[in-house]
Amino acid sequence: MIRIKNPYDLRKGFWIKGNLHTHTTRSDGTLSPQDVVDRYAKLGYGFLSFSDHDNMATENEHRKLNSNGLILIPGTEISINGPHLLYIDCEKDIGQSSCRQEILNRISEIFRQTGRGFAVINHPDWENQFNHCTIEQLMEWTGYLGIEIYNGVIGRLDGSPYAVNKWDMLLSRGRKVWGFANDDSHRPDEIGFGWNVVFAREKTKQAIVDAIMKGNFYCSTGVVIRWIECSGERIYLETENAKKIAAIRDVGRRFSVVYNSSIEVEVPHEAKYVRFECWAEAEQMAWTQPIFISLEETSSEMDYVSQWLVSELLDIECLDKTTPSEAIKYANSPITCHPAGTVLSGFVDTREKTNLQKGIIYLVSNVNFEKTGKALLSLGYDGPIRVWINGNEVFYGPGTNPAIRDRTKIYTHTQKGNNQIVIAFDTNNGKAWGIFCKIKQVI
Repeated sequence: MIRIKNPYDLRKGFWIKGNLHTHTTRSDGTLSPQDVVDRYAKLGYGFLSFSDHDNMATENEHRKLNSNGLILIPGTEISINGPHLLYIDCEKDIGQSSCRQEILNRISEIFRQTGRGFAVINHPDWENQFNHCTIEQLMEWTGYLGIEIYNGVIGRLDGSPYAVNKWDMLLSRGRKVWGFANDDSHRPDEIGFGWNVVFAREKTKQAIVDAIMKGNFYCSTGVVIRWIECSGERIYLETENAKKIAAIRDVGRRFSVVYNSSIEVEVPHEAKYVRFECWAEAEQMAWTQPIFISLEETSSEMDYVSQWLVSELLDIECLDKTTPSEAIKYANSPITCHPAGTVLSGFVDTREKTNLQKGIIYLVSNVNFEKTGKALLSLGYDGPIRVWINGNEVFYGPGTNPAIRDRTKIYTHTQKGNNQIVIAFDTNNGKAWGIFCKIKQVI
């Protein structure tokens, strides 16, 4: 059974929009801090972080401003001697270093001591090689919360404002990092390009930062997400204005696409994560955070069905001509899978019966369960097979060399007590060796 780790907790609170990357006259921006606050407040933002280059705006400096209802979060952009990164909810200047890992270590140590501060890697696909920050660096570094998957200002510079390519590469390699969308505004016409929408329990700095740390937010350039919910092994997403939504898994693969404002998908069991991209008019988009997938428990080699009855090689024209009743009639020779700890553990080798000749054989086994429920049937096979559980056909498909453990996974209903598995196995013109078969109740 899979475990879905959903970062979204929408039970109590509200959505609040904000930007974590903006510049003022304190570094290379053209607007004063107060002008920047006024413009973001007018656009309905709820929180903002000044991230002037290597120059931190403290909470004392924030108090001198008219916040216009904005929650101001201390921040800075560390940009000297290396790829740029944001340091958000910072308390003090942490100095410079040409080694970005050293900077990230300092941020992590301050967080351990105070519970404050996190790092975000900025605009990875900036510059003419689309490599302001390489995937090798992103994989090597530790201690950062996420990366900018959208940076508005890069739209007028070399490179790409989007970095979902590197995000998917990181996620696919097991890194758990959040995606951020920010303006990186330096002048008035760069305000309002991209933002983060946080689901916070209250409108305070601590509540907003806590939600960001947990991944309870999404990124947007115009699409509004209303609801995200996981129920069992399904995920439901509802938007206000999307016209197309894609469900995305490992290495950026789209496994479901709808032309609608909402989507519901069943989670692929072999996926490491699922995230959603939404499109509306023009370049309006939204990105959810990744929803991580893992096996709740791992099955051991002993879970493979080990005891079978097998038929002789039969001259049957094709699998369409096979039946469970014939299988029970002809399968009468015992055969056992390879034992645990061996190279082919769990594999039912049929070559002794087939002698690598053309034809079909039947395999029959019985499995007992203590209750009625849903079961996961996992198959590996190198020849075409047809499978029945308790007389009901559950799978019919081609096979390719070699047989791969758990290549195909099927949910099926099982009953209390004895359950009969019947497999008709085509030798694939003598090239097939055998099967793997595992069944485990999950509900």
